[in-house]
Amino acid sequence: MLLRTHHKEPRTAYIAWRTTEGLSDRDLVRCLKRHVANEIFAVLTQNPTIALPIGPRLRQRRQTLGIVLTEAAKQLDVPYQRLRRLEITQRADTNLEVAFSA
Repeated sequence: MLLRTHHKEPRTAYIAWRTTEGLSDRDLVRCLKRHVANEIFAVLTQNPTIALPIGPRLRQRRQTLGIVLTEAAKQLDVPYQRLRRLEITQRADTNLEVAFSA
């Protein structure tokens, strides 16, 4: 956090502006944390059209259709752990993704 105060131009200007208001160092760090949190929130909420990775979308589709993970694994002839890892994006498997989404 303290590195941000010295190496990023917008933040150094922000710190200078808040210092002229007579805030203590502790208050400056609190304000800087809030300022950074606001920047992150703006980035996270500015584009809600970003799609989920394929795994969570497959899990959502499977749950919507009411298919149990073990049954889906039997139909695909793969161990259910492999399918579970794909759904939680712990493992990437293009062939399994294609078979699962069909």
